[in-house]
Amino acid sequence: MADLVRSGDEVAVVGGGPAGSYLAYCLGRNGIAATIYDDSHPREKPCGGGITPFALERFPLLKGLPTSYRFVERMLFISPGGREFMASGQRIMNVSREHLDAYLLAKAVGSGARLVEERVLAVERKADYWVVSTRKGECHARVLVGADGVNSVVRRTLVGPIPKENIGVCVGYFARGVERDYSVMAFLKGLGGYAWIFPRETFSSIGVGMDAKRTSSLSGYLDGFVEKYCPNVEKLSRFGASIPAVTDPRFYDIPCAGKDWILIGDAAGHVDPLLGEGIRYALWSADLAAQAIADGNPASFDVKWRKAYYRDLAKACNLARLSYSRAVLELFVILGSRSRTFERIAIGVVASEHPYVGFKRRLAANLPRIALEAAAG
Repeated sequence: MADLVRSGDEVAVVGGGPAGSYLAYCLGRNGIAATIYDDSHPREKPCGGGITPFALERFPLLKGLPTSYRFVERMLFISPGGREFMASGQRIMNVSREHLDAYLLAKAVGSGARLVEERVLAVERKADYWVVSTRKGECHARVLVGADGVNSVVRRTLVGPIPKENIGVCVGYFARGVERDYSVMAFLKGLGGYAWIFPRETFSSIGVGMDAKRTSSLSGYLDGFVEKYCPNVEKLSRFGASIPAVTDPRFYDIPCAGKDWILIGDAAGHVDPLLGEGIRYALWSADLAAQAIADGNPASFDVKWRKAYYRDLAKACNLARLSYSRAVLELFVILGSRSRTFERIAIGVVASEHPYVGFKRRLAANLPRIALEAAAG
């Protein structure tokens, strides 16, 4: 298969967001032709747009983003009961998704990828190739990659859709006039999610995300949150979307690759189950998928991603079940306001400073210091 791909047969990448574009960019740098099918990117996506220090270091291409970002070094955490604490010590890059996606898509095309601005309606395997159907006709490819988001056509065809219990929802506004130099995470009372304010260069993302079973509460909480924490903003547009929100680690047993196909990013469900952060895993899965294709063995992607970050995603599922209880969130904010050690741990989680695997052990090792600082505070 490697020879077939390198001789000019195409890799079809369905989806031109960060996952699909970065994959095509990596393939192009390896001399492998890729065609991206997407009729919507670049666009402003319902997303906080935070890029962690981990992602910036692992994917240096992000540092070349020419415009529409802002580095924010503090985050205000708000408990369900209204307690607050400000954490600092990590530099997170808040970006416009339209500009980030445009940048990565341009990099992909610049490395040799072809962009077809068409929506993929269906995919079908015939003999030893894939048929990709759009409104204008059919194209063929040797390798098929689904990078087309939570409602992926490719995923639905190959392994079935993401189960409803592993999908979350978010709503919010893109807005101007947020007069603050820090981000906000406000945990929801009894709703298993959080509201956010992420200041950017020219506008901000304000939103609420939670379990899809609680959608009737979303709009009311969003409007109450805006009225309380940023009442005078200029609302540019409203957004709403479904997002992967895996609650059961057994979801990750579903394969994400076969002999001539791969699922990456949101289509694979590879999003942080605790915080909902997806840019890191979009790029990480794309990088690993490009390696698997370059090796002539797309199926090896399943081995690669499981070795790289499966344990962290599974651990985050377990932590999410514990962490979103009201008692834990109230204690989280109390300790953060009284202990510098705990504050560093809290902001380190948001910044992906350490993996979730081993988190409880690290926390336990620091408990004596946290207790002393909290008592003194």
